[in-house]
Amino acid sequence: MPPVTRRFLATAALSLLLGLSLGLWLLVRRELFGIWPTPHLTSAHAHLVLVGTVMQVIAGVALWMFPLPRRGTPVVREPPWAMIGWWCLAPGTLLRAGAEVARATSAATALPVLVVGGGALQVLGMVAVVLALRHRIRPAGAGARATL
Repeated sequence: MPPVTRRFLATAALSLLLGLSLGLWLLVRRELFGIWPTPHLTSAHAHLVLVGTVMQVIAGVALWMFPLPRRGTPVVREPPWAMIGWWCLAPGTLLRAGAEVARATSAATALPVLVVGGGALQVLGMVAVVLALRHRIRPAGAGARATL
C-alpha cells in the first residue's frame, strides 16, 4: 500500500472518530436535554463524516487500486497531485469542522472566513486527487489508447 494511501485512510479513521464523537454529543444534547443542534454543528458533523471519512477513503482506495500507467507510456513530469490532495483535503476538513463548531458559540468575524477557507481547501484537495487519478483511468481492451 502506498504511503499516500495510508495517509488518506489514517486521516479518514481520525475524521470518523471525530465525526462520531460530535454526532453522539449532538444526540445526547438533543435527546436528554432538548437542545437541538445549530446548522453549524450539523454541518461540522456532516463534513467530518462525509468529506473527512467517505471522500478520503474513496481517494485512498482509488489511488491504491487504480492501475498505474502502462510501461512505455511517456511519463509527464508533474506535481505529486495525490500528496497535494491530501495536504489540502485533510487540513481543510479539520479547519472547516473546527470553525463550524466554533461558530456555534461565537460570533467572531474571522470564523466565516475560516469556514470558507476550509471549504475551499476541501475542493482543491478533491480536484488534486482527480488530477492524480487522470492518467490511471483508461479505456478497457487490448491496444486501446487513452485520450486524456
